[in-house]
Order: sequence, then C-alpha cells, then structure tokens
Amino acid sequence: MNKILAFIDLLGFSKMVETDFNKAREILNDFYNISFKVIKSESSVNGSLFSDSFLAYSEDYPALINCITEIYRQCLKKNGSYNHDNDFFILPRGAVSVGYLNIEERETSPNLKKNFIVSPALVHSSKLEGSIKGSRLLIALKSDDEQQIKELEWNTQIKSILYDNSSFKFWKSYIYKDALWFLDLSKEESQQRKEIKELIEIAIKLIKKNSKKKSIIDQHINTLRIGLLSYSKFLGRENDKVLSDVIREFKADQYWLLWLTIIEIIMNSQTDLKNSAVYSVIDFYKKSSLKIGWGKVIEEINKPGQEYLRNSFSQFLDGMSVTTPVS
Repeated sequence: MNKILAFIDLLGFSKMVETDFNKAREILNDFYNISFKVIKSESSVNGSLFSDSFLAYSEDYPALINCITEIYRQCLKKNGSYNHDNDFFILPRGAVSVGYLNIEERETSPNLKKNFIVSPALVHSSKLEGSIKGSRLLIALKSDDEQQIKELEWNTQIKSILYDNSSFKFWKSYIYKDALWFLDLSKEESQQRKEIKELIEIAIKLIKKNSKKKSIIDQHINTLRIGLLSYSKFLGRENDKVLSDVIREFKADQYWLLWLTIIEIIMNSQTDLKNSAVYSVIDFYKKSSLKIGWGKVIEEINKPGQEYLRNSFSQFLDGMSVTTPVS
C-alpha cells in the first residue's frame, strides 16, 4: 500500500558531535523530545528515531505533513532558549514522498533490533534530504499522478502552503514543493502572524550570529527565506517591521538570496504596499542592484524553470517604475 513518508535529520549535527559531545547530546535530546511529543499526539502517524535521523510514515497525507511542520516550528522556537555558542542549533531538514512502503516485524533478540523497511519512497526522501539547503521540508509529487497531486497540492487539510520549486530537479517525472512551515493555517490569522514574526526573529538572530561562518551561513539564509515566503500573506501593512528589518540587516553581498526573496514576497503579497513600504523597497532595489551580489540574483532568475521568478521580477520593475535588463 502507498504511504506518505518523511525522512529528516538535523543540520550540522555531525560537526556538533565533533566540537562538543555534551552540547550535541543536549541538541539531540531536545529534538527527540519535540518529535516524540508531536508524533504521540497524532495516532495516524508512525515514526522511528535513530541518532539525528527521523523516519515518519502514514496513510494520512495531511496528518504527516502537519506533524512534521509542527516539529520544524518547535525546533526553531527552541533555538530562542539556547545560551551556548553559535555552532549549536536545532534545525531539521528533510523531504517527503509517496510510494509503496513494506515494513515487517521480525523476530529480535536482546542485543539486536530489526527495522525491516523496503520502500522507493524512503530511497527518494533520504536522497532528497542531502540535496536540501537550510531548514526546509521538500515535498515530492509525481507529475503524472493526478490523485497524488490532488491529495497533496490541493488538500485544504494541509496547514502549510506548498510553494512551487520549479528550478529544483532530482528524479524525472517529479515536481517539488517547499512547505512554508513557518505558517500554521490551523490557527487564527492573528496568531499565525504573531508566530511567524517570532520564528523570523529567531532565524534572523541565527544568521547574524553565524554571518562569518561560510560553512553554515547559507543554511541559515535558506531557512529565513522559507520564513519570509511564509510571511508574504501578511505583507503590505504600513511600516512593516519584518520587511524593514530584513532590508536594514542584510545589505552584504552574501545575502543576495534574501534580496531576491524580498521581491518574491512583494509580488506574492495579497495586499498593495503602502507608500512608506513602496519607498523603502525602491530605495533597497536601487542600492542593491549596484552591488556584486546582484549578479547572483540575475543568475538565479535566469535558471531553467524559473519563469515564475522572471515574470515576478519584471512585474516588480514595472510596479516600481524602474527598468533594468533581467538577462
């Protein structure tokens, strides 16, 4: 029988173990406690933890995705309580796919446990996980399976938006979506906005603390990108603090992906920007487009499969009454 399956692990955990065993143990213990609490509350989802890897599966597609996104939110919130140095954080990353799953109970002995699992979905998810930057949850959909697309892409019981990632290619005949997990649609809108802002603030602090660490900074930048995309439904208010904070804090060339994300969330916003926000964005664009990092923005939007981004960029330029070549 086909099941939905998630495979996730912790970003940078091996490095943490090498650096400080006790602190790494604290991180892993928190991950286990969060995962256990969330999965225990949803009887239709089964899971297995081994070291920093977590395998979860279910016949209920929304239940599994909602459980995993809740684990992601709780993990990011936990970072706000840590006082240890910047090399230690709790950020899961992983992938979800649908497929045949064979799990058999095998006879065990006191000194040997058996987890007999054969599944193309497990192979897909585990291989995908290694290709992901940042605390992201990538959802794989078989492009020619209408039922699977209906049950995932158009399922209102899934409480996070699934955002198109058309430039990501892995297995043929599959399309991939990013779960915008900062957003929990099961809550009242005011609570959604409050929680996203809290999570974004934590993600910004993680970037600022790790800004000089080339080995990990891209992971934190990609995490914040998911947060900003999750926030786009709330953008458009006068003197938006999230927008102004990101524009102010991330001017260096290494943050080019956040520059592009600012344009994305503006174009995804459900309301028109107020005058003060418009002026700040125009000023941001004028200054950023003269920097070396802007070449990375142009390179990204001209990748194969990025038609949506190119169109959004063109619309942004038209709306801001400025012109520049995009390719």
